[in-house]
Amino acid sequence: MEKIVDKKDITNDSNAKKKTKIKVKRSRRRMYESIQDDEKSTVTSEKEEKQRGNENEQDLINERKEDEDNRLLQANEIVAYHVQWSLGLGLVPIPLIDAVAILITQVRMLKKLSDHYGIACSENHVKILVTSLIGGTNSGLIGGKFLISMTKLVPGIGTFIGITAMSALSGSITYAVGQVFIQHFESGGTFLDFDPKKVKEYFMTQFEEGKKGR
Repeated sequence: MEKIVDKKDITNDSNAKKKTKIKVKRSRRRMYESIQDDEKSTVTSEKEEKQRGNENEQDLINERKEDEDNRLLQANEIVAYHVQWSLGLGLVPIPLIDAVAILITQVRMLKKLSDHYGIACSENHVKILVTSLIGGTNSGLIGGKFLISMTKLVPGIGTFIGITAMSALSGSITYAVGQVFIQHFESGGTFLDFDPKKVKEYFMTQFEEGKKGR
């Protein structure tokens, strides 16, 4: 007995075989484009990371600069405060007492500056440095200061001239001393490596600047 084969089944089997023979073609272009996109993405990512690194570095530089500016500003405020005290003490009518009081004010100023910069300070050592700095300028500032102080003993006009001149001179000297040590501390120096002879020109420059401000 012959088996009757349905033509419809044969057609379906044939179509199924054809379907199984169809190969899936992969687009090489797409693979290339995908790799290219990955490379572009990697390059872009590296550029962005480098840019972020540069921005962070610039932020650190700006922050450091801002800290330095603030530190210098506060140091100058310390000097300005003690200059005002020196101006006031110069008006003391008693000779020699005014000079001693002004020296004490200058030492206190340097103590404040040393605390501000985190530098060890010995009061006796500071007194020696200040005296050496003022006396080592070959300008006769110390002698002039005491001479002016002594004119206060002269009644009337002598006292007036002595008070006025002593106030202006003391303020200028205190300003110059403060600026010299600010520069020294800003450059990384301490009281131990301070050499009055090396800064005498800068001291006199700042002294003249101090006179302009009086």
